[in-house]
Amino acid sequence: MIYRKLYHQIVIRVGGIVLNSFLIMLAWFKSGDIIILANLSIMLLIQVVLLIKKLNRLNYDLENFFKAIRNNDSSLKFNSASCQDYPELYEQFNLINKDIQKIKIQYQNQNQYFKILVEHVAIGLMSVNNAGKILLFNRAAKEIFNKTHLYRISDLDRIQEGLSGKLLDIETSQQKLISIYRNNELIHLVVKATKLKLGDEQIKIISFQNIQHELDENELDAWQKLIRILTHEIMNSISPINSSITTISGIFYENKEVKNVDAITPEEIDDVLTGLQIIEERTLGMVDFVDRFRNLSLLPQPNFTTVDLLKRTNQILFLLKEKISEQEIDVRLIHSNSSITVMADQMMVDQILINLITNAIQALENVSGKSFEITIGRNRNEMAFIEIEDNGCGIAPE
Repeated sequence: MIYRKLYHQIVIRVGGIVLNSFLIMLAWFKSGDIIILANLSIMLLIQVVLLIKKLNRLNYDLENFFKAIRNNDSSLKFNSASCQDYPELYEQFNLINKDIQKIKIQYQNQNQYFKILVEHVAIGLMSVNNAGKILLFNRAAKEIFNKTHLYRISDLDRIQEGLSGKLLDIETSQQKLISIYRNNELIHLVVKATKLKLGDEQIKIISFQNIQHELDENELDAWQKLIRILTHEIMNSISPINSSITTISGIFYENKEVKNVDAITPEEIDDVLTGLQIIEERTLGMVDFVDRFRNLSLLPQPNFTTVDLLKRTNQILFLLKEKISEQEIDVRLIHSNSSITVMADQMMVDQILINLITNAIQALENVSGKSFEITIGRNRNEMAFIEIEDNGCGIAPE
């Protein structure tokens, strides 16, 4: 038994005190010798002091041990004289300390593992407490929002007004699609949230997944499907047209020579009229089909050359100078460099600029103090951009 030695020592010491007390009583009644009584009393005092000291030393070590456990301190080592008196007991104390050290190391390793895992995943993660303080903000989330540090979720409103409210309103297991404008680039995020309670604090974990790549792939797939539909429909229309032309040619030709008109029978004339009717119907069908899909057709193959965006913008503004002057529009052109060049199709860039500036002019028709601003520059990723902003009516919400 671990406490056997302690038990024996207490029994012996208490027995010694009882025996000494009996001897004092005996000396008091039998001899009454002051010297003997004094010596026995001193011995009794020494025995009591040693017992108290022994128990206090053990009590002190126990108190330190329990304090260390409460403070999660596993560095305490017992090397006092008490270890010699109760080696089994203090050995158990040291073993408990070693176990606590192992648990702390395992916890730290596990914590480090999960931290690395959270930083490694490609999905943005953020955790927020009830006070709106951000407790976790991993690498993917930093890249998505282009923020190195984020202390409160309300700081997201600097990126897009009302963004923090949208995130806090997401319920557990709910999924939302949120679009944000970052570095002159529109990105689409699938946002999910879950809640957990840690002690008295409630934590909300929000995940962000950038699905722009998936949307681009879906868009490409839609274009490919459209091409297949167009090819299918056009080929289905061309086939009967070719067949009808071959039939009509066979009626008017015989052995590669034109037939005599008198040799053509009424039945053959009906076949010619039927064939012409089919050609007309399929031609009108093709025209109608192409007309319905013409706004969805693919752009022509671009002819890439070096295009000076500032120069092209000035050219288009000159082209639309008369319209701008008629409406008395104030135009401001802002650019960071005198020349910002890109590899692009000049005709397509011109067409885009014409459309955007024309839209701006039209949006200013019923506005006083008409103006629009054209900004040309490069974003943080060194990608060139042109931004056109007017003070017109804007785009209707629907």
